[in-house]
Amino acid sequence: MKVSVIIPCFNVEKYILECVESVENQTFKDCEIICVDDGSDDETLTILKQLQVISSVPFKIYTQKNLGAPSARNQGLRLAQGEYIQFLDADDMIKPKKIEVQINLAENNDCPELIVGSYQRKNLDSELIKVASYASAEDYNVWLQLMKTDLGITSSNLFLSRPFLEGLKWSENLKSSQEYDLMFRLLKGGARVAYDESQNTIIRERSSGSISQINVAEKWGRYVELRGDILNYCKESKESVSEDLLQSMFVAIRMLYPYDPDGAVRYFNEHIPKNFVPKISASITRGYVQSYRLLGFEQTEKLKEFIRPNKAG
Repeated sequence: MKVSVIIPCFNVEKYILECVESVENQTFKDCEIICVDDGSDDETLTILKQLQVISSVPFKIYTQKNLGAPSARNQGLRLAQGEYIQFLDADDMIKPKKIEVQINLAENNDCPELIVGSYQRKNLDSELIKVASYASAEDYNVWLQLMKTDLGITSSNLFLSRPFLEGLKWSENLKSSQEYDLMFRLLKGGARVAYDESQNTIIRERSSGSISQINVAEKWGRYVELRGDILNYCKESKESVSEDLLQSMFVAIRMLYPYDPDGAVRYFNEHIPKNFVPKISASITRGYVQSYRLLGFEQTEKLKEFIRPNKAG
Protein backbone atom coordinates (compact mmCIF):
# COMPACT_ATOMS: atom_id res chain seq x y z
CA MET A 1 0.00 0.00 0.00
CA LYS A 2 1.44 3.35 -1.04
CA VAL A 3 -0.69 5.85 0.94
CA SER A 4 -2.74 5.46 4.12
CA VAL A 5 -5.39 8.16 4.56
CA ILE A 6 -6.19 8.57 8.26
CA ILE A 7 -9.42 10.40 9.11
CA PRO A 8 -10.30 11.11 12.76
CA CYS A 9 -14.07 11.44 13.10
CA PHE A 10 -16.08 13.10 15.87
CA ASN A 11 -19.67 14.15 15.20
CA VAL A 12 -19.09 14.87 11.52
CA GLU A 13 -22.26 13.39 10.05
CA LYS A 14 -22.70 16.48 7.85
CA TYR A 15 -19.22 16.33 6.34
CA ILE A 16 -17.81 12.81 6.32
CA LEU A 17 -19.48 11.68 3.08
CA GLU A 18 -17.84 14.43 1.00
CA CYS A 19 -14.54 13.89 2.77
CA VAL A 20 -14.46 10.14 2.04
CA GLU A 21 -15.67 10.66 -1.54
CA SER A 22 -12.79 13.07 -2.10
CA VAL A 23 -10.39 10.24 -1.24
CA GLU A 24 -12.19 7.69 -3.40
CA ASN A 25 -12.04 10.14 -6.33
CA GLN A 26 -8.25 10.42 -6.23
CA THR A 27 -6.48 9.75 -9.51
CA PHE A 28 -3.84 7.96 -7.45
CA LYS A 29 -5.47 4.64 -6.60
CA ASP A 30 -2.96 2.83 -4.37
CA CYS A 31 -4.56 4.07 -1.13
CA GLU A 32 -6.36 2.81 1.94
CA ILE A 33 -8.85 4.71 4.10
CA ILE A 34 -8.68 4.43 7.89
CA CYS A 35 -11.51 6.16 9.77
CA VAL A 36 -11.23 6.37 13.55
CA ASP A 37 -14.54 7.23 15.20
CA ASP A 38 -13.64 9.18 18.33
CA GLY A 39 -16.77 8.53 20.38
CA SER A 40 -19.29 10.26 18.11
CA ASP A 41 -22.84 10.50 19.45
CA ASP A 42 -24.47 11.49 16.15
CA GLU A 43 -24.84 9.35 13.00
CA THR A 44 -21.15 9.46 12.05
CA LEU A 45 -20.43 5.80 12.78
CA THR A 46 -23.57 4.63 10.96
CA ILE A 47 -22.54 6.60 7.86
CA LEU A 48 -18.98 5.22 8.05
CA LYS A 49 -20.29 1.64 8.08
CA GLN A 50 -22.48 2.36 5.06
CA LEU A 51 -19.55 3.90 3.19
CA GLN A 52 -17.33 0.95 4.05
CA VAL A 53 -19.73 -1.47 2.34
CA ILE A 54 -19.75 0.41 -0.96
CA SER A 55 -16.23 1.84 -0.99
CA SER A 56 -13.96 1.14 -3.96
CA VAL A 57 -10.95 1.72 -1.68
CA PRO A 58 -9.75 -0.58 1.15
CA PHE A 59 -11.61 0.87 4.13
CA LYS A 60 -10.96 0.27 7.84
CA ILE A 61 -13.04 1.57 10.76
CA TYR A 62 -11.85 1.73 14.34
CA THR A 63 -13.96 2.98 17.23
CA GLN A 64 -12.81 4.42 20.53
CA LYS A 65 -14.16 6.59 23.32
CA ASN A 66 -13.74 10.33 22.89
CA LEU A 67 -10.01 10.90 23.38
CA GLY A 68 -9.40 13.67 20.85
CA ALA A 69 -8.06 13.92 17.32
CA PRO A 70 -4.36 13.29 18.20
CA SER A 71 -5.30 10.01 19.87
CA ALA A 72 -7.48 9.04 16.89
CA ARG A 73 -4.63 9.80 14.48
CA ASN A 74 -2.23 7.70 16.55
CA GLN A 75 -4.69 4.81 16.48
CA GLY A 76 -4.92 5.20 12.72
CA LEU A 77 -1.11 5.01 12.52
CA ARG A 78 -1.19 1.65 14.31
CA LEU A 79 -3.42 0.29 11.55
CA ALA A 80 -1.69 2.00 8.63
CA GLN A 81 0.24 0.02 6.02
CA GLY A 82 1.14 2.84 3.66
CA GLU A 83 4.56 4.13 2.73
CA TYR A 84 3.13 7.64 3.05
CA ILE A 85 0.55 9.00 5.50
CA GLN A 86 -2.20 11.48 4.58
CA PHE A 87 -3.87 12.88 7.71
CA LEU A 88 -7.23 14.25 6.62
CA ASP A 89 -9.64 16.09 8.89
CA ALA A 90 -13.18 14.84 8.40
CA ASP A 91 -14.61 18.23 7.44
CA ASP A 92 -11.94 18.88 4.79
CA MET A 93 -11.66 17.65 1.21
CA ILE A 94 -8.84 16.91 -1.20
CA LYS A 95 -9.08 17.49 -4.95
CA PRO A 96 -8.67 14.47 -7.28
CA LYS A 97 -4.98 15.00 -8.06
CA LYS A 98 -3.81 15.87 -4.54
CA ILE A 99 -2.16 12.58 -3.66
CA GLU A 100 -0.88 11.87 -7.18
CA VAL A 101 0.87 15.24 -7.38
CA GLN A 102 2.46 14.87 -3.97
CA ILE A 103 3.61 11.28 -4.52
CA ASN A 104 5.22 12.34 -7.80
CA LEU A 105 6.86 15.25 -6.01
CA ALA A 106 8.15 12.91 -3.31
CA GLU A 107 9.57 10.41 -5.79
CA ASN A 108 11.26 13.19 -7.76
CA ASN A 109 12.90 14.55 -4.59
CA ASP A 110 14.31 11.35 -3.08
CA CYS A 111 11.28 10.75 -0.84
CA PRO A 112 11.45 13.53 1.77
CA GLU A 113 9.84 12.96 5.15
CA LEU A 114 7.40 15.87 4.74
CA ILE A 115 5.56 17.35 1.77
CA VAL A 116 4.15 20.78 2.66
CA GLY A 117 1.00 21.40 0.64
CA SER A 118 -0.67 24.59 -0.53
CA TYR A 119 -4.35 24.91 0.32
CA GLN A 120 -7.51 26.97 0.12
CA ARG A 121 -9.58 27.81 3.19
CA LYS A 122 -13.31 28.21 2.54
CA ASN A 123 -16.41 28.67 4.64
CA LEU A 124 -19.33 26.25 4.48
CA ASP A 125 -20.84 28.28 1.62
CA SER A 126 -17.66 27.60 -0.42
CA GLU A 127 -16.59 31.24 -0.23
CA LEU A 128 -12.81 31.64 -0.30
CA ILE A 129 -11.36 32.94 2.97
CA LYS A 130 -7.63 32.38 2.56
CA VAL A 131 -5.06 30.85 0.23
CA ALA A 132 -1.74 29.47 1.47
CA SER A 133 0.61 28.90 -1.44
CA TYR A 134 4.17 27.57 -1.55
CA ALA A 135 6.61 27.67 -4.45
CA SER A 136 8.26 24.31 -5.05
CA ALA A 137 11.54 25.95 -6.13
CA GLU A 138 11.71 28.44 -3.23
CA ASP A 139 14.57 28.04 -0.73
CA TYR A 140 12.52 28.45 2.45
CA ASN A 141 13.98 28.79 5.94
CA VAL A 142 12.12 25.87 7.45
CA TRP A 143 12.64 27.08 11.05
CA LEU A 144 11.20 30.48 10.25
CA GLN A 145 8.27 28.83 8.49
CA LEU A 146 7.72 26.68 11.56
CA MET A 147 7.85 29.73 13.84
CA LYS A 148 5.33 31.57 11.67
CA THR A 149 2.90 28.61 11.55
CA ASP A 150 3.50 28.51 7.82
CA LEU A 151 4.27 24.87 7.04
CA GLY A 152 0.96 23.85 5.56
CA ILE A 153 -1.88 22.41 7.59
CA THR A 154 -2.94 18.91 8.64
CA SER A 155 -4.96 17.97 5.57
CA SER A 156 -2.67 19.60 2.99
CA ASN A 157 0.54 17.87 4.03
CA LEU A 158 1.86 14.37 3.31
CA PHE A 159 4.20 12.45 5.62
CA LEU A 160 6.60 9.59 5.00
CA SER A 161 5.55 6.76 7.31
CA ARG A 162 9.06 5.70 8.40
CA PRO A 163 9.43 8.30 11.20
CA PHE A 164 6.13 7.10 12.67
CA LEU A 165 7.31 3.50 12.53
CA GLU A 166 10.40 4.66 14.41
CA GLY A 167 8.32 6.12 17.24
CA LEU A 168 7.09 9.56 16.13
CA LYS A 169 3.55 10.11 17.39
CA TRP A 170 1.06 12.92 17.91
CA SER A 171 1.22 14.35 21.45
CA GLU A 172 -2.09 13.44 23.05
CA ASN A 173 -1.70 15.61 26.16
CA LEU A 174 -1.46 18.92 24.28
CA LYS A 175 -4.66 20.96 23.88
CA SER A 176 -3.26 23.09 21.04
CA SER A 177 -0.27 23.34 18.66
CA GLN A 178 -0.23 19.54 18.25
CA GLU A 179 0.54 19.66 14.53
CA TYR A 180 3.44 22.08 14.80
CA ASP A 181 4.78 20.20 17.81
CA LEU A 182 4.76 17.05 15.64
CA MET A 183 6.57 18.78 12.77
CA PHE A 184 9.07 20.36 15.16
CA ARG A 185 10.04 16.93 16.46
CA LEU A 186 10.17 15.58 12.92
CA LEU A 187 12.48 18.39 11.78
CA LYS A 188 14.72 18.00 14.83
CA GLY A 189 15.24 14.42 13.66
CA GLY A 190 16.66 15.69 10.38
CA ALA A 191 13.54 15.47 8.21
CA ARG A 192 13.77 16.78 4.67
CA VAL A 193 10.98 18.97 3.28
CA ALA A 194 9.54 19.53 -0.20
CA TYR A 195 6.85 22.06 -1.12
CA ASP A 196 3.78 21.46 -3.29
CA GLU A 197 2.53 24.61 -5.03
CA SER A 198 -0.74 23.10 -6.31
CA GLN A 199 -3.78 24.09 -4.23
CA ASN A 200 -5.38 20.66 -4.04
CA THR A 201 -6.70 20.80 -0.48
CA ILE A 202 -9.85 22.55 0.70
CA ILE A 203 -10.00 23.40 4.40
CA ARG A 204 -13.58 24.00 5.47
CA GLU A 205 -14.01 26.55 8.24
CA ARG A 206 -16.65 25.65 10.77
CA SER A 207 -17.90 27.83 13.60
CA SER A 208 -16.69 26.21 16.81
CA GLY A 209 -18.51 28.46 19.24
CA SER A 210 -17.06 30.76 21.88
CA ILE A 211 -13.80 30.02 23.64
CA SER A 212 -13.31 30.89 27.30
CA GLN A 213 -10.63 33.34 28.32
CA ILE A 214 -8.87 30.49 30.15
CA ASN A 215 -8.71 28.41 27.00
CA VAL A 216 -7.43 31.36 24.98
CA ALA A 217 -4.68 31.98 27.54
CA GLU A 218 -3.71 28.31 27.48
CA LYS A 219 -3.67 28.28 23.69
CA TRP A 220 -1.43 31.33 23.36
CA GLY A 221 0.74 30.13 26.22
CA ARG A 222 1.38 26.87 24.41
CA TYR A 223 1.89 28.74 21.14
CA VAL A 224 4.64 30.88 22.68
CA GLU A 225 6.17 27.99 24.61
CA LEU A 226 6.60 25.96 21.42
CA ARG A 227 8.23 28.89 19.66
CA GLY A 228 10.58 29.31 22.59
CA ASP A 229 11.54 25.65 22.20
CA ILE A 230 12.17 26.20 18.49
CA LEU A 231 14.32 29.25 19.19
CA ASN A 232 16.31 27.39 21.85
CA TYR A 233 16.86 24.48 19.48
CA CYS A 234 18.17 26.83 16.78
CA LYS A 235 20.60 28.35 19.28
CA GLU A 236 21.80 25.00 20.61
CA SER A 237 22.15 23.40 17.18
CA LYS A 238 23.93 26.49 15.82
CA GLU A 239 21.19 27.15 13.30
CA SER A 240 21.13 30.78 12.27
CA VAL A 241 19.01 32.84 14.70
CA SER A 242 18.01 35.65 12.36
CA GLU A 243 16.24 38.91 13.12
CA ASP A 244 13.22 37.41 11.37
CA LEU A 245 13.15 34.52 13.89
CA LEU A 246 13.34 36.97 16.78
CA GLN A 247 10.65 39.16 15.20
CA SER A 248 8.36 36.13 14.90
CA MET A 249 8.99 35.22 18.53
CA PHE A 250 8.31 38.83 19.58
CA VAL A 251 4.99 38.88 17.71
CA ALA A 252 3.97 35.62 19.42
CA ILE A 253 4.80 37.07 22.85
CA ARG A 254 2.69 40.15 22.07
CA MET A 255 -0.24 37.85 21.23
CA LEU A 256 0.05 36.26 24.66
CA TYR A 257 0.33 39.54 26.61
CA PRO A 258 -3.41 40.47 26.79
CA TYR A 259 -4.22 37.06 28.31
CA ASP A 260 -1.14 36.47 30.46
CA PRO A 261 0.99 39.61 30.97
CA ASP A 262 3.31 37.99 33.48
CA GLY A 263 3.92 35.00 31.22
CA ALA A 264 4.55 37.25 28.23
CA VAL A 265 7.10 39.33 30.14
CA ARG A 266 8.80 36.14 31.35
CA TYR A 267 9.11 34.81 27.79
CA PHE A 268 10.32 38.20 26.58
CA ASN A 269 13.09 38.32 29.19
CA GLU A 270 14.08 34.74 28.43
CA HIS A 271 14.18 34.88 24.63
CA ILE A 272 14.49 38.45 23.34
CA PRO A 273 18.00 40.06 23.38
CA LYS A 274 18.38 43.47 25.02
CA ASN A 275 19.48 45.07 21.74
CA PHE A 276 16.46 43.79 19.81
CA VAL A 277 14.25 46.42 18.16
CA PRO A 278 11.02 45.23 16.47
CA LYS A 279 10.43 46.00 12.82
CA ILE A 280 7.47 48.09 11.70
CA SER A 281 4.85 45.76 10.27
CA ALA A 282 1.11 45.33 9.84
CA SER A 283 0.75 44.84 13.61
CA ILE A 284 3.64 47.01 14.85
CA THR A 285 3.33 50.75 14.21
CA ARG A 286 6.07 53.35 14.10
CA GLY A 287 4.65 54.80 17.32
CA TYR A 288 4.92 51.41 19.01
CA VAL A 289 8.58 51.08 18.00
CA GLN A 290 9.38 54.57 19.27
CA SER A 291 7.72 53.80 22.60
CA TYR A 292 9.51 50.45 22.79
CA ARG A 293 12.89 52.17 22.36
CA LEU A 294 12.11 54.62 25.18
CA LEU A 295 10.11 52.52 27.63
CA GLY A 296 10.79 48.89 26.86
CA PHE A 297 8.42 46.02 26.19
CA GLU A 298 6.21 45.84 29.27
CA GLN A 299 5.47 49.55 29.57
CA THR A 300 4.80 49.82 25.83
CA GLU A 301 2.34 46.93 25.99
CA LYS A 302 0.56 48.64 28.88
CA LEU A 303 0.33 51.82 26.81
CA LYS A 304 -0.35 50.31 23.39
CA GLU A 305 -4.07 51.09 23.38
CA PHE A 306 -3.05 54.76 23.33
CA ILE A 307 -0.51 54.31 20.52
CA ARG A 308 -2.40 54.93 17.30
CA PRO A 309 -1.14 54.11 13.78
CA ASN A 310 0.06 57.16 11.87
CA LYS A 311 0.32 57.74 8.15
CA ALA A 312 3.91 56.50 8.09
CA GLY A 313 2.79 53.15 9.54
